Amino acid sequence: MNWFTSFEKELETAFSDAEKILSGMPEAFRGQAAAYLDRFHALKRGVSQNYICYLLPFWLQEAAGTKTEDSRRLTVAMIFVMMYYHLIDEVMDDPEAADKRKLPLANLIQLEFLHIYGSYFPAASPFWGYFRKYAAEWAEAVAFEHESDFFQEDPVRVAHKAAPVKLSVAGALLLTGRKTRIPALEAAVDTVLVTLQMLDDWEDWEKDLREGSYNCLISDVQRELQIPRDRRPTPEEIREALYVRDILLTYAERTDQHTAALASAAPGLVHLREFHEHLRLNLKQGALDLRQQRNLLISGGLEYWLSKNKSLT
Repeated sequence: MNWFTSFEKELETAFSDAEKILSGMPEAFRGQAAAYLDRFHALKRGVSQNYICYLLPFWLQEAAGTKTEDSRRLTVAMIFVMMYYHLIDEVMDDPEAADKRKLPLANLIQLEFLHIYGSYFPAASPFWGYFRKYAAEWAEAVAFEHESDFFQEDPVRVAHKAAPVKLSVAGALLLTGRKTRIPALEAAVDTVLVTLQMLDDWEDWEKDLREGSYNCLISDVQRELQIPRDRRPTPEEIREALYVRDILLTYAERTDQHTAALASAAPGLVHLREFHEHLRLNLKQGALDLRQQRNLLISGGLEYWLSKNKSLT
């Protein structure tokens, strides 16, 4: 995991910087802000690991020619961007929640990333055009994912739920006068974000089915089983598709195309490509594990039990 270990010290500094900035918030929000930051700390176990959010400025450093200090500040900004959008998502998902401080906290955090970006990019900078573009992509993705089947019709829109991550692309390349490279690297990041969402959706399909959330794997099952759009697959239908039809394997194989697209769009972004390979292999391993479980069950219950209890044999 060179894509992670090579930047651990820089990440530690970035999170420390973010913590110091949040400590300057109004006292009524400091504790909540610090606790929320702690939930996403990249170097702590058992927390959400939004690696691409934190690491992309460092992965871009060689291609963009940015200084380490600038990459670190862009990372701090992205930490705040990530916190802001997560808070907004939580409010949207549960508007009746008892905690009414989330939206005010989100606005205070927004001031912090706007301050960082504003220190680099004046009002007339093209950066703010990209800022509006990514915000619009996010807004359309979260507002209309239930009205369209993004994964089947236009897969890049699956990535747009995390479109603000691309602020690091625009920021790094505009800082060094390499604006012409932005479209190719935007496309590369979108490609990785689609694969990341596919992996998340495999891990979360039961939760998403229960909560009625859009899910790429569920979409694939719906298409494979030719289930009408007016209803979703049942848990039993999804398990049949997974264990009998090997749908997870064909689902995972779609990421092979993403690998080829990355090699074409971003041959120099070694760490981004390594991260994508990490995601791709995790998804494929999940598919192979399911196939192995099925084959063991077919060959006999005793053999399956022994495979699950190797330490006893």
